Amino acid sequence: MERLRALERLRRPREGTVRVWQTVAAKESGFTMIEALLALAAAIVIAAAVPALLSVRALAPEPVDAFSRLEWRLFLQQLQIELNETKQWSTDGTALYLQKWSGEIVRFSVVASRAELIRQVDGAGNETALRHVRIVSYRISAHGLFVRVTADDGTVCESFVARAF
Repeated sequence: MERLRALERLRRPREGTVRVWQTVAAKESGFTMIEALLALAAAIVIAAAVPALLSVRALAPEPVDAFSRLEWRLFLQQLQIELNETKQWSTDGTALYLQKWSGEIVRFSVVASRAELIRQVDGAGNETALRHVRIVSYRISAHGLFVRVTADDGTVCESFVARAF
C-alpha cells in the first residue's frame, strides 16, 4: 500500500512543474545502409563523368596525320631531359647543339623535305623528334632555352625549357 502511494506521488505533477511527454515514433527517419550505398555509387558515377565532359580533347580529337599537341609536350619533356644531361648548349637560330658531359654533340634541326625536326648524335642518325614542323627557332638564356615551332598547318607553339640545375 505504501508503495502504491509513493508511485502515485511520482506520477502526479507537482504544482508549478511542467510534464514533458515523449513520444516514440514507430519508425525513425534516416538512411538505411542500402540507401547510403546507392547515394555513394551515384556520387562516384557523377565524379567519374565530369572530367570526360569537360575534356575538349574527347569532343574534338586531333587528326592522326597532323601536328599534335601531345607530340609537342613529349618533345619538350625529352628536350628537358637532354638539357639536364648537357654541359653547354648553343644555337645558330634554327639548329640547337647540345654538348654532353661524355663529349657527344647532339643536334636538333629541321629537315624541310620531310617536315620533321630530327635529332642527330655526332652527325649520325636521323631520329624524328617532332613531325609536321615547318620552322623551329631557339633562343638561349642563362637557365634554359626558348623554343618556337611553326607547324605545317600554321600552328605556332612556344615554350621555355628550363634546366633543373
